[in-house]
Amino acid sequence: MQHLYRLIHANPRFHELERKRSRLSWTLASIVLANTAWYIIATAFFPKNAETTGLLADIARFWGQPVNEGGATTWGIYIGLVQIVVFIGLVIFYINKANGELDALKDAVIADALRAAGEQK
Repeated sequence: MQHLYRLIHANPRFHELERKRSRLSWTLASIVLANTAWYIIATAFFPKNAETTGLLADIARFWGQPVNEGGATTWGIYIGLVQIVVFIGLVIFYINKANGELDALKDAVIADALRAAGEQK
């Protein structure tokens, strides 16, 4: 079994697979972290009644505004729900990418290793 691992690790397609999977994972994780961090930071540092000015403060204050006059639900609730939908969309994107392109590449790497192991015997 050890020789199969060595064959797989020596395969350039394996390194391509690692590179693609890693790049995709880090990109999606960065999107999620940035989106979540912005939501938390904006809520914490730019509350509705803050006297801070600027575009970022205005945008952040927006989600403290009620959707309906006198209502309790703010735009922040809807923005949070949209974030959840975006995150679910990113998960679906990752699953489709992993089950398609990355699995095909994985299968090719395994087939190459098994073929090479058969030739070595």
